[in-house]
Amino acid sequence: METTAANKLPPGFRFRPTDEELVVHYLRRRALGSPLPPAVDIPDVRLLAHDPSDLLPPGWSEQERYFFTCKEAKYVKGRRANRATGAGYWKATGKEKPVAVSVAAAPRNQAAAVVVGMKRSLVFYRGKPPTGKKTDWVMHEYRLAGAGLAPCRRAATADHPARPAEGWVLCRVFRKKGSAAASTASPTADADDDDATTERADDAAAGVRFIDFFARADARRRRAASPVSSSCVTDASAEHCREQETTSRNGGAAAGDASD
Repeated sequence: METTAANKLPPGFRFRPTDEELVVHYLRRRALGSPLPPAVDIPDVRLLAHDPSDLLPPGWSEQERYFFTCKEAKYVKGRRANRATGAGYWKATGKEKPVAVSVAAAPRNQAAAVVVGMKRSLVFYRGKPPTGKKTDWVMHEYRLAGAGLAPCRRAATADHPARPAEGWVLCRVFRKKGSAAASTASPTADADDDDATTERADDAAAGVRFIDFFARADARRRRAASPVSSSCVTDASAEHCREQETTSRNGGAAAGDASD
């Protein structure tokens, strides 16, 4: 099940195809039995026989993986797909979305959208339905449809009647980014807060005194905004000094009269 695509791609390049490229250049090639591009190796895997953690094990260099698989019917005479695995089941979310490509259309050579496949999103639940526990494993399943399926049907009928092209799907398996980002970002933020608190505690223990310049500036602005109270204090002090001078002079004059 090991793929060598990462080893064949040049350093710095990543396998990031669009939905249209996955359907036209990879899924349809697999359904027709044609070889894939030499730098890409998408393995054939029976997904229902594996746990998602086995498909994308810890330490894998990429955040997602691609697989080819054949859909399995849940019932012998039914068309409903089997989604159950040994440890849980894949549950579809929402409706299928068409995958279309733009082609030139006559008579004015205008671009027209042509459906070549369908895309479905699924989430993995552990346990048995309907009481399974939702996980952060997600799968995008691509199947051929419309113009993308037409040439494959002809080839399958002529050369591979036992494995029709409709059975092949291409799956992209990955972990939901939201939960992974939260689990990796939160410890960093907590560590930064802890480091800041530790630094403040160490500085306080060392006798380092912090000056709040913003508080001092606010105090200066408040004093500058109240000149009336300051002048009142100054005037009252001057008046008190004058009264003391007058008293002292009068006292001196009275003493002179008494001596005479």
